[in-house]
Amino acid sequence: MSQTVTLTLPDKLYNPIQRIAQATDQSVETVLLTALQTSLPPLEGLPADLIQELAQLEELDDNTLRQVLLETVPIQQQQELDTLLWQNQANELTQAEREQLAQLQHAADRVMLRKARAAVLLRFRGQRIPTLAELEQLTTFAS
Repeated sequence: MSQTVTLTLPDKLYNPIQRIAQATDQSVETVLLTALQTSLPPLEGLPADLIQELAQLEELDDNTLRQVLLETVPIQQQQELDTLLWQNQANELTQAEREQLAQLQHAADRVMLRKARAAVLLRFRGQRIPTLAELEQLTTFAS
């Protein structure tokens, strides 16, 4: 399914898009579609529960999304993950520890995906994304 949108672009936005289209032998429409797709990546292909969780972020206001950027893996879980990763490198994990490692990695991945999606949404809304140093400083103050 497709939707048609009529949009008036200011010259300062249209001109570089037109130059890119000409340089790459593409239509302006194709360049714009590509830009939109890369600025707000689709969620297809992810597990249904993760799609739902990440899609819910779209409904949050900017301040709440900034709070998502500050989410971290709890210290105890991070320490357990680090220990299991070291043991895994040395091939010293039991089956139960391998399962625990997979669960901890899944939880850490989920935190990172939420943070990444929040950053993409904020940027898509025209908001400035804090630098890594600023996030680390904010996370330290929040702890």
